[in-house]
Amino acid sequence: MKNTTTYALAGAMTLALLSASAASWAKELVAFSQAGMENEWRVMDTKDMEKTFKDAGYDFVWTNANSDPAKQISDIEDLLARKPALLIVAPIEYEPLAPVPDMATKADVPLIVVDRALPGEPGKGKWLALLTTNFVDTGELVAKDVVKGLTEKNGAPKGNLLHITGNKGASPVVDEQKGLDNVLSKYPDIKFVASCDGLYSREPGRKCVEDLFQAFPKGKIDGIVFDSDDMMIGGIQAIKAAGRNELLGYLWGKDGTVDGLQAMINGEARFSVQTPPFFGEKALEVFKLFRAGKPIEPKTQYVPKEIFQRDTDQHRARLPLRIQELKAMGVGCC
Repeated sequence: MKNTTTYALAGAMTLALLSASAASWAKELVAFSQAGMENEWRVMDTKDMEKTFKDAGYDFVWTNANSDPAKQISDIEDLLARKPALLIVAPIEYEPLAPVPDMATKADVPLIVVDRALPGEPGKGKWLALLTTNFVDTGELVAKDVVKGLTEKNGAPKGNLLHITGNKGASPVVDEQKGLDNVLSKYPDIKFVASCDGLYSREPGRKCVEDLFQAFPKGKIDGIVFDSDDMMIGGIQAIKAAGRNELLGYLWGKDGTVDGLQAMINGEARFSVQTPPFFGEKALEVFKLFRAGKPIEPKTQYVPKEIFQRDTDQHRARLPLRIQELKAMGVGCC
């Protein structure tokens, strides 16, 4: 009887030790809610985030909201139920995702928001920081080149433009429009005569341009501003199909993709500006500061970016070099 009891106690102690060891080996979970995977930018954003945190020793799980705000809210509820060490959210739209900071605070899970903003204030509750691009500045950069391009084309800063926007209601779209307006408000003879939501994707961008051409035949518009290079490539397809080659060379994009840069080399597009998808390192840095009890400043942090133009020999020479850089990294985007 004594031996049986001794063996039972020894077995229980062994199980306890194994459980304790397993607990010490278990990796903490980082959860990422991605807005969608509809283009290479989002694919690279997700891959970068996953690699960064896995390399740092965390388990990593991510969800794809498929550009559906209701699904993204549901995804976030499911992720929070898993009690991750950190929740990272790339929101689809501004207002529909407004509950997210409170959801994270109530679940007592630290939150980092990347790419697009949300209502509320980073630094309040469990919302640690917003990591994004200064899209107002992006809009201003695009608008300044619009003024330059239309002045060259028409002899004065004047002309009618179409605007193919990204997802309406998304903070980059709102902020980029502010930047465009900040500059173009000084040039009343440059006007946006129509816009269409191209959903940041190639085929919707093509369809937008195709549809708008029905209302704006040749001679009625001087150029098109696209909120992404993907939409611009779709737009170029529509332009060529419709025989509207007078617009080639007066297309403004955003993201600095391989295809967008090639369109500039081909003389089809005029301008693009980076929207880098690589937020992983900054997110990890913020999380480490939080864990160390150190201040996170500023609460809104911007990633650096580069502009791409074709108006000088130096600018044109940069385009194929950037394509080579992207291909060497195994990416086609940003």
